[in-house]
Order: sequence, then structure tokens, then C-alpha cells
Amino acid sequence: MRKMHQTEEQLTSELAGLRQKIAGLKTIATEQKRLEEALQDSQQVLRKIFESVTDSIPATDLDDIVTGAKPNKQ
Repeated sequence: MRKMHQTEEQLTSELAGLRQKIAGLKTIATEQKRLEEALQDSQQVLRKIFESVTDSIPATDLDDIVTGAKPNKQ
């Protein structure tokens, strides 16, 4: 019911604020997409390096627990 009594100036100001928020969200979405693409590129590079190494490589978590390994490629 409150919005029915707003002046044109108040509504215009509210609309401007909403447009700013939309612009901010678009910026965030664009940056997120760029970061996701950069992450995918990094993953591809690391995958190629990992696959090209002939030595055995253990994979560990942050507690140094072995979670997997790349077997020796001889």
C-alpha cells in the first residue's frame, strides 16, 4: 500500500537504484564467467602437464592423505 502513495520523484529514484543494482549484477555475472573460463583453461594446462609426465605422481589432500596417483608411464 505504501507504493501507491509514492511521488513520481521517489519512484524515479527507486528505479534508478534498481537499475544500478542490475548493472552491478551484470558486472558480477560477467566476471564470474571470465573466472570460470580462466579456471577451465588452467585445468586443461595442468591436465596436459600431468598426462605428459612419465614419473609417478601421488595426489594428496590438504592433510597429506593420498587420494589418488598417476601410475609411472614407462
